[in-house]
Amino acid sequence: MLKHKHIINKNEYRFKIDLYSVMLILKFITMKTFLKTLIILFIGVSFSSCDDIESLADIDFTSNMSTDLNVVVPATGVHFKSANMAAGVSFSEQSNIDPKSDSNFNKYIDKIKSIKIQEASGTVTKISKPVKIESGTLSIFQGTRIASWSISNFDVTVGKKIILDSAEGQFDTLNQILNSKNVFTAKIEGTVDDDDVSFTVVVSIKAEVVANPLN
Repeated sequence: MLKHKHIINKNEYRFKIDLYSVMLILKFITMKTFLKTLIILFIGVSFSSCDDIESLADIDFTSNMSTDLNVVVPATGVHFKSANMAAGVSFSEQSNIDPKSDSNFNKYIDKIKSIKIQEASGTVTKISKPVKIESGTLSIFQGTRIASWSISNFDVTVGKKIILDSAEGQFDTLNQILNSKNVFTAKIEGTVDDDDVSFTVVVSIKAEVVANPLN
């Protein structure tokens, strides 16, 4: 039986060697490119990783602060509900709010990054008899920082709210006050249409706080 003898073609052999060399070169270039890309990525990450890692440690919580404004309007001896009713009776009451009274705020007070007011209100919780605030003002202040809201023809009844909005940028002032992290004051004043009456308005502030233990 005759066996077929394969004759090696020199050109074919040279082509295979050249192709293998090209593959090695491409593989080497690809590896170098990969390493360069990896190094560039590593350098980029190293510059931003500190901030990213710190941000991961951010803690968000809601802080609720409040105080009671216990208004007392003394008896004057004038019958205010008569047809010849005289001018309303003036009243004024104020009380301090310590932001540290909120446990979370106090816990992270030195680590706070930002504070943003979510809502604020004044809610009537007690009243000795029906009365109306003819005109008045509810304000929150600290030094020269003052946020105020007007009140008019407000029937003082339990559960009724005085909405403290930010129509005139009041929340910007409240943010500044809270960011000081110091005691501030809530105050209500004006006139009512009767005397010998007492009522309580609870002023409440709700804020979103971001703190970071790594600060």
